Amino acid sequence: MGVYNFHIFDSAGNCLFSLNRSDRIDQQKILYGFLYSLKSFTARMSPVLAKDNSFFLFSTSGYHLVFCEFPTSIKFVLILTADMRNDSDFYRELLGQLYREIYVQYIVKNPLIAPSVGAVNTGANLSAEKHNTFDCELFRNHLHIFLTQNSLL
Repeated sequence: MGVYNFHIFDSAGNCLFSLNRSDRIDQQKILYGFLYSLKSFTARMSPVLAKDNSFFLFSTSGYHLVFCEFPTSIKFVLILTADMRNDSDFYRELLGQLYREIYVQYIVKNPLIAPSVGAVNTGANLSAEKHNTFDCELFRNHLHIFLTQNSLL
């Protein structure tokens, strides 16, 4: 019972943070591609009046995937075991609270963490992709406390 993984993506699809440090970059890209496709699919299939597809809960027999995109284009992805509660309102509020109380406090307001950047001129290779990730121990510790308090770990 609990969390398989938690990811934070930027607007360009770069994984800025992963709870499971052993995740490979190709797995993160596949996950982001899946989320992009699922978001596009739900936008096309939903009625004209229901265009808010910044949050969804996707469930299978093996796991739940919770996706939430914030107005800053930061995307939170929470992957849970299948025995966790299947309540979209709970997870919408939970991820909003996580954004406000943990992410903003320990990442956005942290002067030591640079914002994500796109293509960088490295001199030798102008098209080199570089993005900043963060792995702040203070953020990681408060994230664990937050997930434990909400019975997810």
